[in-house]
Amino acid sequence: MYQRKTGLQSLVVLALDCICITVSLILANYIRNGRLFGSDNERMDFGMLLVACLTVYLAMNLLRNTNRNMFLRGPLHEIVHIVQSNVFLFGGAAVILYFLSLLDAYSRLVFLFFVLIDCVLMFVVHQLWKKMLPALYRRFWETRKLLIVADGAFAKDLVHDLKNMKDFSYELTGIALLDMKETPEIFEGMPVVSDKRRLVEYCRGASLDEVIIAVSGGSKKEILADMEVLADMGITIHYQIPVPELNGARQKVLSQFGRFYTVTYANRVAPVGQLLLKRLLDLCGAVVGCVVLGLLTVVVGPLIKLESPGPVFFSQKRVGRNGRIFKMYKFRSMYADAEERKKELMDQNEMNGLMFKMENDPRITKIGRFMRKTSLDEFPQFINILKSDMSLVGTRPPTLDEFAKYSPNHKKRLSFRPGLTGMWQISGRSDITDFEEIVRMDVEYIDNWSFMLDVKILLKTFLAVFTGSGAK
Repeated sequence: MYQRKTGLQSLVVLALDCICITVSLILANYIRNGRLFGSDNERMDFGMLLVACLTVYLAMNLLRNTNRNMFLRGPLHEIVHIVQSNVFLFGGAAVILYFLSLLDAYSRLVFLFFVLIDCVLMFVVHQLWKKMLPALYRRFWETRKLLIVADGAFAKDLVHDLKNMKDFSYELTGIALLDMKETPEIFEGMPVVSDKRRLVEYCRGASLDEVIIAVSGGSKKEILADMEVLADMGITIHYQIPVPELNGARQKVLSQFGRFYTVTYANRVAPVGQLLLKRLLDLCGAVVGCVVLGLLTVVVGPLIKLESPGPVFFSQKRVGRNGRIFKMYKFRSMYADAEERKKELMDQNEMNGLMFKMENDPRITKIGRFMRKTSLDEFPQFINILKSDMSLVGTRPPTLDEFAKYSPNHKKRLSFRPGLTGMWQISGRSDITDFEEIVRMDVEYIDNWSFMLDVKILLKTFLAVFTGSGAK
């Protein structure tokens, strides 16, 4: 699953700048007049001035995204840029007010104070935003884990360009060097995680969203077979292509990483708007689910402990989107020694493949059997959804030992955030015993995903739970 880059960062900075302009005008007016608004006419004049300033500033950014390269500018260049923007802003607003015959209604000191305050305020806000954005990405957004795959012709330049991109949506995980006789542990400050021979196996087991491949000459034909396998895993591939520079046409529409232009291959290009709707639905569902979870814990918690000593909640390490490891929570429905007894029961596994399932599992407690039949044991996973480990709808996350046995084509089912419910759950999961069939349904969901498909699956899940057809 690949999400196109958007101008979200620029839109946020644009909104912050508009707030700075508004605050600066209010302060300038207050400093000059000793009050905010003495009459309705003063309030109207201020409103017209604010509209003129915001109109000019928005027009400047519409014609040319002035904040596009903000993260590449140092403090001195930032000051110069902000002063230039405010000079154009002042000039444009003055022209508008002149043609509206309103220029004489404003004190020249208000304009002077406004420019000085706005320059200082914008500079402080921009510098704070530069400091805060990396932490915000780590806290609220999930960075995309990117692997560099390159040979000697491109490796050094590609590492240098990626390190200097200042793109906080990416996390560089390492580099795979394809044509080194002796593979070093570190290359240009990046950990060397693989060579040509071990590339596919490394990607199969790694937590990895995307790879960027830059190779030359004979390496291009050799890498194609590996690219096919990586595509089967659901990993997004950026493949470097030579792009000639044309003096008569300087703009190019391609994915760009520094000086490197790439064509992007992905099993699914996700619309940003639908992804935002999906996350909003997850948050709303998680909040409601956590409230219900609190009430359930008061009722179910004592029953769990009365039947079997041990914790009320059970946590287990699971493998999430593209190999990320997280702790998944459930109400404990088994006896405390369930994991140890699982090895004794493996020969009674009713699933064909890499999952374990047993209809009359002796490890399940009486209250646990009831919770599983009614799906009450799943409610603690709303905590995982709130933490962004999971989604309401997705694919079920495997255990670590299951994931270790995955073949490359199995990993594609993990290219989407794991879910509380999914295609398997609404397709009669009690009757499906073939793991390959589960993989097929999960891949079908990923390839055809849309927000409305999630809504349909949620509605069918509620129906399955209430009719008992979703029992484990």
